[in-house]
Amino acid sequence: MAKSDLSSFGKKIRAVEKDFTKGLIKWRIKRGGLPPADEETLDKSSERVVDEAHRIVKKRGKTVLEELKQAKKEFMKAYREEDKE
Repeated sequence: MAKSDLSSFGKKIRAVEKDFTKGLIKWRIKRGGLPPADEETLDKSSERVVDEAHRIVKKRGKTVLEELKQAKKEFMKAYREEDKE
């Protein structure tokens, strides 16, 4: 898959995420009995929510990876010490 295909695919996924988020925001507004928001506000809000979700996943993903690396080190250390006994 070419790099341009991948970025195009990423853009499509991003658009789907934004549309889904916009639908959730509309649903919550309606459920809350609030007046409907205009499209520009919905677009900006859904974009912010998607950006924040990506930021959180990226941050937590790195944390999980670091924790797995640390667990591997501890396991290997314990395994080596067990072999010495």
